[in-house]
Amino acid sequence: MSFKITKDELSSSPNRDSHNGLLLMTRYIDSNNLYYAGLRVDGAAVIKKKINGNYYTLAYRNIFPGTYNRLTNPNLLPKNTWIALKTETKNNLNGSVSIKLYMDNGLTGTWTLLLSATDSGIGGSPITNEGYAGIRTDFMDVYFDNYWLVNI
Repeated sequence: MSFKITKDELSSSPNRDSHNGLLLMTRYIDSNNLYYAGLRVDGAAVIKKKINGNYYTLAYRNIFPGTYNRLTNPNLLPKNTWIALKTETKNNLNGSVSIKLYMDNGLTGTWTLLLSATDSGIGGSPITNEGYAGIRTDFMDVYFDNYWLVNI
């Protein structure tokens, strides 16, 4: 999936915060049970699990430099540049689930592994069943392109 941020929408909503970003959802069972991976507006990459409405961080790493501030520096992600993200979510023989997040910054054709995580039961059983997939962006105007899914 390719994203291009064109503008921040600096709403006064209390939901606008550092955890917002460009996110890919996998194994979406319902709004309370899913995995997501992507880039946050604080410049970090993240992989999370939401189980029974509670979020669990499986992996987190700073990617883009800078210091996030809700008022003075509300988005460290580059604007007017295409950023491609992809995730791989797969069941392992031992019952765990592996999730990997890759980025191609600027659509160069080179994918970089940003994060990987293995869910062995954090917060509850791994989500091993198929589910829906989707995207989420928060408080910004974003163009989308090249959204596709492959089930292997």
